[in-house]
Amino acid sequence: MTHLVPTLALTCLLATLLQQGCRGEGGGEGCPPPTHTFNMSVLPVADPTDKVQEVMFMGVVGPYDEKRVCKIKCVSGRWVGPLCSLEHDSSRFQSMFRPCTIQTLAKHTVLTYRGRHITPSPELEFPHGSEVAARCDTPGKFKLLGDSTLTCTNAKWTGRFPVCVHTNYYSNYSVDAPPALDWSVAGGEGGVDASGGLMLLPGSILHLDCLFPRLHGNPTWTWTSSYRQYPTGWAINRLERELRYRLSLYYAKTEDTGTFTCTAPSGHDNHLSITVKDVSCPPVIGDEPLQVHGDSVTLGAALTFSCPEGHHLSGAVKVTCLPSGEWSSTAPRCQVVRCPAPATEEPSLQLRTANTSYQGRAEFTCLSGFRLSGQSVLHCTANGTWSDPVPTCHEVLCPVVHPPQHGQVTGATTRRVGDAITFTCSPGFVARGHALAFCTHEGVWSHPVPQCVRSCSHPGEPEHGRVSPRRPRYHVGATLLVTCRPGYRPAGPDRITCLHTRRWSAPLTRCVPAIG
Repeated sequence: MTHLVPTLALTCLLATLLQQGCRGEGGGEGCPPPTHTFNMSVLPVADPTDKVQEVMFMGVVGPYDEKRVCKIKCVSGRWVGPLCSLEHDSSRFQSMFRPCTIQTLAKHTVLTYRGRHITPSPELEFPHGSEVAARCDTPGKFKLLGDSTLTCTNAKWTGRFPVCVHTNYYSNYSVDAPPALDWSVAGGEGGVDASGGLMLLPGSILHLDCLFPRLHGNPTWTWTSSYRQYPTGWAINRLERELRYRLSLYYAKTEDTGTFTCTAPSGHDNHLSITVKDVSCPPVIGDEPLQVHGDSVTLGAALTFSCPEGHHLSGAVKVTCLPSGEWSSTAPRCQVVRCPAPATEEPSLQLRTANTSYQGRAEFTCLSGFRLSGQSVLHCTANGTWSDPVPTCHEVLCPVVHPPQHGQVTGATTRRVGDAITFTCSPGFVARGHALAFCTHEGVWSHPVPQCVRSCSHPGEPEHGRVSPRRPRYHVGATLLVTCRPGYRPAGPDRITCLHTRRWSAPLTRCVPAIG
């Protein structure tokens, strides 16, 4: 019986299963389902009442987080494993031994894993069987001592860890040190491979220089290739011919592949391996909407990447085709630009809508009684920032109101939206204007402060008639109209006016019977 469990980091199972195993209670009939710790919790693999022979899971191994199908097997009541599928064959399994790490590295040494440079780190683990290539950071000017290839064998590296020693380039061209080698590609393309050798495209022209003081004699060039002879001699340029003993390789062919060695008269030597090969990298097809610029995929070719507006690049901006036939980095991805969620810490500020993606809008309003300061609508720009700062809300207050001359104001201590104030006038005066005002949302009072003007008192009502308008007091200049009931008529003027003396212009007219 086989059980499958979700993808888990392989090290989570190694802690409880590797070497220790899990003993069962059924002899050869099967093992009880194992448990393992993941994220500080003990998770059951299956129903504890089951008897299983095999448990399969997805393991994550290696510094590049490679996913492999892994399993543990029940053998004579004991769990054995884990076993993980081979790199290129998911149907074949091998025991997973302990991984290797590289804590430190000698100066001027470069490590390469699967064609890409790696930086030593205690967290970086290499699975059993991994091969790491070593070279000097400047081949020719440093000489590698030790093994150029290291293999991980159950937590230990096989071979001598490499060390890069100085050549005479760093000792003023001393005759007691290996001669330094320098190289240049005059035509075509070339690059340093993982082992520290040169990889050349067919048809390239290469100049190899052995750096040795001419006054101490002539060095000697030798090579392992039997394809042809190569011209050697001191450089022609006046500034170079006292130091550079040159070997030239014209229009390289695959048959030129070999090791080229320069030996000084003192017997010290240095060599450089050259491989002539038509190297190309696979086409780069990025996920939409990644834009790839460049069409060459041969050795040394470079591709650059960009994203359309509204996206940002996550990963390398540029990759180069390496001598290993791999790109220097994986293709990046275009991620949609998003702006941070607007901060609305003010209780009076309200966020009506918020779309944080590129060209999205954030709309703000204020609670009643508050006024917005800033832009009410913000736009998410292409660089992931909002077009304007988040606005703020300020409480709306109407201005302080002073009482009118010869009058008073009530309620003036509160000036918030909706608050009301009333005006009254002193005895003998009457308000010209509105006696009541409200604080509006615009921060102004609904009506101006009235005037308290001198007034006349109500003159009374004539018998059989009335006056209009009817008020307790009348301001100077106000006019009263006297009207009589049917069958009666005014005995005098039907209109009287309030004078500056606060007296009426005439006595109140009587209403008398109409004759005829």
